[in-house]
Amino acid sequence: MGRVTHPRQPAPALGDAERAPRELMTLPGMSRDVRDWKLVWIRIAGAWRSGILTVWRRPPNSAVWVAHVRWGEDDQREQRWGCFLYDPATICPIPQPSAAAAVSAGATTVFEGTP
Repeated sequence: MGRVTHPRQPAPALGDAERAPRELMTLPGMSRDVRDWKLVWIRIAGAWRSGILTVWRRPPNSAVWVAHVRWGEDDQREQRWGCFLYDPATICPIPQPSAAAAVSAGATTVFEGTP
């Protein structure tokens, strides 16, 4: 039988989003999770990449928020998701146009009621 391999994580560079330490993610007690699908820019391996923030998590008795972010296409050789300490300098929301701006830009269908 072959050896099981796991996708590698991109090598971090100066100024990248900081991965949440395992100890923070495994604290005893209930974490506060907020499921929230938002488009973001995240700095990974020295470059800005578009991604999707899927969950905000505040570990028990912690003052920091952790963001679960996926970016790029799924790849068997490289892990393209992670839990990162939230820092607005390395994880930035991508602004979404208002309904009025979308209509003026030519959109024919606008979904109302999104956060």
